[in-house]
This record gives sequence, C-alpha cells and structure tokens, in this order.
Amino acid sequence: MRRLVAWSLLVGGLLAGLAGVALLTVLAPPDRIEVTTAVPDPGVAVVTAPGLLGLSGPDATVSATAGDGGDVFVAVGRAQDVTAWLGDARRTTVTAVTGSLSDPAAGTRTTGTGTAADPRAADLWLATATGEGTAALTWPTASDDDYRDAGGVVALVATDGVADAPASVRLGWAAQGRSATHPAGLPLVVAGGVLALLGALGLVLTPRRTPRRRA
Repeated sequence: MRRLVAWSLLVGGLLAGLAGVALLTVLAPPDRIEVTTAVPDPGVAVVTAPGLLGLSGPDATVSATAGDGGDVFVAVGRAQDVTAWLGDARRTTVTAVTGSLSDPAAGTRTTGTGTAADPRAADLWLATATGEGTAALTWPTASDDDYRDAGGVVALVATDGVADAPASVRLGWAAQGRSATHPAGLPLVVAGGVLALLGALGLVLTPRRTPRRRA
C-alpha cells in the first residue's frame, strides 16, 4: 500500500511539473503587448495619454504607417508642452489599453477642431523619428519620472500639422511582471517537484515485499 501511494506521488508530481513547464514555455502568454489604433478620422495628430507609455517594460515603441506613403513624424515630449502646442487642434488621444494580453485594444477619444503648426519645426520634443510612409521610435520609460513635474511624457504622431495624421498607429511594450507568465506555471513546477521527491523517497524507504515460499 505504501509503495502504491509513493508511486502515485511520483507520477502525479512528474505530471504536475510537466504541466507547469508547458505553461511557462509553449503555453506561455505573449512576451509583448502590441496594440494598433484604427481611427478613420484621427485629426492632425494622434497622441498618447500621460502615463500610457509606462504601461509595461523598460521602454515603449511607437510606430505609424501612412496609407498614402507620405511623411510620418513620431515624437515624444512633455505632456504640458505637447498639450499647449496642440491647442485646439483636432487630435485623437489613445487613452488606455484594454482587453487581454493576447488580444489588447486601444481606447481612443477625438477632440478639437483646428489644425496645428508643423511639428517638425518645433523645438519641444525630447525624441523624434521621421520617415516616408512609416516611422518608429523607442522611448526608455525609466526616464519618465524625470518629467513628472511637467505632467509626464506623451507620444505624438503626425504629418505636417495640417494633413490628417496616420490612421494606423502601433504601440508596443515588453510584457513584465504577472502579465508576462502564466500564474499557475511556477506553482505547478514547485509542487510537482516536491511530490515527485516525496514519491521517490517513499519508494526508496519502503522495502519491496517478497512472496513467502510454501514449505
């Protein structure tokens, strides 16, 4: 009976450990959070809400694609400076990322009615990237605390401040913390290892019964 219990612990522990390893590897959640905005009429700029760039990971990637192959401008600036520069210009703000890690969605809000100046001529940007048809920029979010007094930092995507901004804007972060791993993966590995060890010890310490020979 003791050997049967030991075998059950050993097999159960091995199965639990294998399940945990699978959850941490082949069945693990995506290692990046990627969300794309698709706004038919974004206005002259697409801008992120303060704090959104620090959603996850050590940095955030902002990329945009112009459907007509025109110039694309991507920048990061202090939130107060960008808000003042935009004024009443019509823009779409990416307010939040909702949904699951495997299927995130961008929450957006469009406000304003006017146009803006050419962002390429402004001197308020902390980092910029430009390109024909597409442009991308990676911002180290660890530096966001340096601009807390200015309301944090935001990303802005535009063209020339008058034409519509690219409708397709992609935001990406490396998944970190609880969202980066399956919550049951590590507990299953630990529990499986303990059970398998107990089962192996039970088999070693429980002598095998030998049948008695009849005289």
